[in-house]
Amino acid sequence: MILLKWSRAQLLQAENCTIYFDETIDFGPEIFAKMNQIRGLQDVTVSGNVHYDTASERVFADLDIEGVMIVPCSITLEDVEYDFHTKSLEVFSFDKVDDEDVHEVKGDVVELLPVVFQLILMEVPLKVVKKGLKQYPKGDGWEVVKEEDYKKSEKKDIDPRLAKLKEFKVED
Repeated sequence: MILLKWSRAQLLQAENCTIYFDETIDFGPEIFAKMNQIRGLQDVTVSGNVHYDTASERVFADLDIEGVMIVPCSITLEDVEYDFHTKSLEVFSFDKVDDEDVHEVKGDVVELLPVVFQLILMEVPLKVVKKGLKQYPKGDGWEVVKEEDYKKSEKKDIDPRLAKLKEFKVED
């Protein structure tokens, strides 16, 4: 069986032109080799249905996607597991369309896998911090500090070039 692919003939043969599915997908590590924002995917399940509307020559895919993505920690760059869940209704057309929200079917086969991957990429968080992070990284002449600590130290430190201005008194 081809994963998340159906031909127009298969859709027409299905009861009420609707096919239900519940699949587990495995994405290989080679997909993520050139990506910085995501390092891997685990336990990805895609469930839902595809319905072929013969009058409009369109296929409606109701998708429910969930799994675990491996993303880098924003502070330490260590791997962090991040659970995700998304739902989407995608529309595919066998005819040529100008609507950017409709996916044009190449040939006679509706393929969901590329669309599923794009939906997952849209769920990648902008910033993730590893839970239980107690010590921030530091090196020779540098260190990562919390924003609160930085603001506190900023208030305490006075530029030595401006320290003399504290002695200046305004007279009426």
